[in-house]
Amino acid sequence: MFIQCSDCDYKYIVNSADLKPDGRMVECANCNHRWYQEPLQAEEHLSSSVPHAPKEDHDGKVKNNTDEDKANLTKEIKNLPSTEVREKKVSVLNTFLVIFMLIFLFFLFWAIRSYGTNIFVLLTFYINEFFFNLRLIIDDLAKIIYQILN
Repeated sequence: MFIQCSDCDYKYIVNSADLKPDGRMVECANCNHRWYQEPLQAEEHLSSSVPHAPKEDHDGKVKNNTDEDKANLTKEIKNLPSTEVREKKVSVLNTFLVIFMLIFLFFLFWAIRSYGTNIFVLLTFYINEFFFNLRLIIDDLAKIIYQILN
């Protein structure tokens, strides 16, 4: 599940079993902000990192558990085993390179078409010539090896 720090908006992936049934105190690895994280319901995906609300009695009165709250805050807070989720920023350099390459390819095809040179026929000829010469070399090597062995 995802949780998010309310101070610096860092997002973390945590195992919901680590939050125990009642939740626990967690600490942001980026800004050291501490908050009480309750386990999320199945339909919720991202926590809003709201501080823990005080408990109420059966009569509707708010309990004053300052000793218990202080004890919880003074306990050593351990970070949850989590994975930090960082949002990727758009690279301006990559954007300019892609635009430059598209413009370059457009002008390249335009220049080839306007000068009447059919570059693809020329490339096909050179590729075929390369493979023809490669076959001749391999045949000559095979003949030499055959003569050496016999």
